[in-house]
Amino acid sequence: MSTDKQDDGAMRLRWPIEDIVAFAKRYALTHGLLCLAPDTVDQATIVPFSLFPSPYSYSHFKFIWSIQIAYNRLYNRVSLDDEVLEKALSSVIPIDDFIARLWKIHRTSKRQQPIQLDIYRNDYMLDTKLNKMRQIEFNTISSAFAGLTGIVADLHKAVLHYAFDNCNVRELEIGEEKEKSTSTIDLILPNNALIKSAEAMIKAFELYNNPNACILFLIVPNERNICDQNALIDAIQKIRPNIRFHSKTFEQLIDELFYDEKTFNIHLKPSNDEIAIVYFRAGYIPDHYVNENCWLIREKIEQSRAIKCPTIRSQLAGCKIVQEYLTHDHIIEKYIDDKTLSTNIRSTFASMFTFDDQQTREKNINILRENVHSYVLKPNREGGGNNKYDDDILNTIKNEEKQLINYIAMEKIFPPVCTTCLIKPNGKHVLHVECINEIGIYGTMVTNVDTNEEHINEVTGYLVRTKTTDTNEGGVATGYSVLDCLDVSEHNNELAKIFSKKN
Repeated sequence: MSTDKQDDGAMRLRWPIEDIVAFAKRYALTHGLLCLAPDTVDQATIVPFSLFPSPYSYSHFKFIWSIQIAYNRLYNRVSLDDEVLEKALSSVIPIDDFIARLWKIHRTSKRQQPIQLDIYRNDYMLDTKLNKMRQIEFNTISSAFAGLTGIVADLHKAVLHYAFDNCNVRELEIGEEKEKSTSTIDLILPNNALIKSAEAMIKAFELYNNPNACILFLIVPNERNICDQNALIDAIQKIRPNIRFHSKTFEQLIDELFYDEKTFNIHLKPSNDEIAIVYFRAGYIPDHYVNENCWLIREKIEQSRAIKCPTIRSQLAGCKIVQEYLTHDHIIEKYIDDKTLSTNIRSTFASMFTFDDQQTREKNINILRENVHSYVLKPNREGGGNNKYDDDILNTIKNEEKQLINYIAMEKIFPPVCTTCLIKPNGKHVLHVECINEIGIYGTMVTNVDTNEEHINEVTGYLVRTKTTDTNEGGVATGYSVLDCLDVSEHNNELAKIFSKKN
């Protein structure tokens, strides 16, 4: 590529791609797009990211944005409906000890706190078969990366300004109409996932009504994603600098958590700080409960006056088996009475089925066996790396057929393919590779479950995770994906074409 300026008005690169990669990495390092390096407590490394934004349909993005508030309300109300939750979970409670234990704590814990705080993320892919957005999952616990996703959008804006001649970067707010231009890149900015999450947590803290209390982040041991978590703390303290924070693991809380059986308050030793909010960034897989004392900690928190993000009932509402149950006739209409909204939500449901009904079990197994490349098997587990595809599905049918009851089958989605450059730590970059995108829409709710008052119900921001087409799983923390942003100018992957040109 040439760095000599021409006057034809076309976008072109100023620098070799190696220089642009170096610029992007410096930006990431100096603006906090970081996590801890493996096996260290004081060395950071970049979080994997894409070098430039991926092309995406603006109309499809606006659609999923437009229904998030209704989705928030749907999952909030499902979480409060024990009858529906029990029906949805009835087939897995007898066979899944993890879900059974959570359900038992929920049913045996008398609610002491009417305020419910939820930070959701609703994940989608665009299905090219039908040209529709399809829901992958609805996250109700530890909805990560709100603290980092905004940095990626700003990084891409900086990279485009640095890298290109004749490139106008336009910042679009959701819903804003855009004019087509061959030299304009449209980024959806600002991405307010972080600040809106902070505002929701502050509102819940105020409703707890003790300005001297603290907020507890419950984290996993050797947590690497501290920059994402601390970004939320920083955002809150910029608004309310007097709020105190603590980050603790379940094992630490065994010795440090005090539960007052008279007031139902929980405190931290030795400071005796009363805990107003427990924000769970752990507790979503069995491995986080390393012994019975960890389960006792979860039970004490659920029984306390502290506001939980999430409550156990809200965590259970995010199970895959509940996602499948909501596809049944007349379920979502019970909670969403606006016909247009309920229809739009239903349009995002992929075809799903389970293996718990003896009358349909053999039929569903045969459908799966005969269409093994058209479905994904998904367990009721978070954290990535748990799904089964293709030959693994056949092996499960052949050798572990009884285990199918632990899964739901979801129709496989075939998203559009784009070309991008993936920037990873230690120089392990992947340049000019075919990828697909998963889009997450963040939502927050602060409600009073006694009065049904919605203090906050907002759609707040978005997350883009991009992975190579030969990768099935999708987590950034688990190493499968990179963080990304969207170019909604609809130039048919023009950025990738320019970046791929040779010197």
